[in-house]
Amino acid sequence: MSSLPTVAIVGRVNVGKSTLFNRIAGGRIAIVDDQPGVTRDRKITWANWSGYDFLVIDTGGLEPGSEDAFQESIERQINIALLEADAVILVVDAVSGIHPFDIEAAKLVRKSGLPHFLAVNKIDNNQRMELVPEFYRLGLGDPWPVSGLHGHGSGDLLDAVIAVLPAVERSEYTGLSMAVVGRPNVGKSSIVNRLCREERNIVTDVPGTTRDSIDTMVTWHDNEIKIVDTAGLRRKSRKMDNVEFYSTVRAWKSISRGDVVLVLMDGTEYPVQQDIRIAAKAWDMGKGVVIGVNKIDLGINKELWVDSIIQRFNQAKNIPIIFFSALTGEGAGRILPTVVKVGEMRESDLSTSELNRRIQEAVEEVQPPSPRGKPVKYFYATQVGQKPPKILIFSNRPEDIPENYRRYIENNLRDCLGMKGVPLKVIYRKRKH
Repeated sequence: MSSLPTVAIVGRVNVGKSTLFNRIAGGRIAIVDDQPGVTRDRKITWANWSGYDFLVIDTGGLEPGSEDAFQESIERQINIALLEADAVILVVDAVSGIHPFDIEAAKLVRKSGLPHFLAVNKIDNNQRMELVPEFYRLGLGDPWPVSGLHGHGSGDLLDAVIAVLPAVERSEYTGLSMAVVGRPNVGKSSIVNRLCREERNIVTDVPGTTRDSIDTMVTWHDNEIKIVDTAGLRRKSRKMDNVEFYSTVRAWKSISRGDVVLVLMDGTEYPVQQDIRIAAKAWDMGKGVVIGVNKIDLGINKELWVDSIIQRFNQAKNIPIIFFSALTGEGAGRILPTVVKVGEMRESDLSTSELNRRIQEAVEEVQPPSPRGKPVKYFYATQVGQKPPKILIFSNRPEDIPENYRRYIENNLRDCLGMKGVPLKVIYRKRKH
């Protein structure tokens, strides 16, 4: 399938951008970029509207530090937002009216050539509808009256937005897809070159040099694998100090296309927050995950490195971690066989009898709690989904099963079934007898 389309939200401070962002995100937790500067409030999340998945970016409010920096700051902020966008929403404040920042922002939005939408926010009641016509002056077509706070009009706006986004096409390819993701300069292109045994990417020591994504087919022991390489910036930015943030956007797009995600990290430094965010997003999206630690030729204390990532990302203990050198090839031979194994496990069709036997053994070993003296009973389990495996467990009182005991059952099943690198979804349903 093609990668997720992206919608950028831009506008000045205090117009309610973040409120509208949260409304579109539907309560999903966003990745927040906390780098200093005017773009410190940038956030990314994925959203779904009417069955259509897309990414949404909130770039933070336009607030130039001085009048002299006014034009430069606005242009820089909006250009950053448009780097990866397929459509843009400019948010303005109905109550305060048109601000000079709004006029300049509208000019740059028009100049981008992207499909654009003017969201007139804070239309919280019918009386404020009379404030909307003024915004035709911005020259962005029909304004969309919305209330980020109450949700009024947001559905109509999203209907229009997804209508102009590119289709998320389903590929005819049905084999295993591996997405290669990670921060800039961790060696994505170098390891793809090595796995493909050819120089298909331009490899330099300058972060962000990959400009395009070209899927590549490789074969390992008759297993065909499509490598989804991380795409580069689609549009050149005058300043590349935003590479870190936008590499995360590109990583999310690549993750959406892979069955198994190879999350690359730099072994010469301990995992940083962005490493954890990317790995956690792949895991939360139900992808198979393999962590690849590059640059062992420069010397790595593997034990301390593993302890470090598990301390910061507990699920790493359930994920294969491969140490290798893209430069020398040492350890790289483990990548494809591990990816194939994780891909197979993600498609597992688990035996119902085996599932129930494993759960029964786990329950006998550690009895479930009995809140208020009433015992919790496990009746029956069955697999109800794949990619990743989803297990449905019937119980007399699922609401009384504490989170730590749910984790115990999940971890026990994972260990017994060998589900390394694969999220195991366990859900509970009530049954009286």
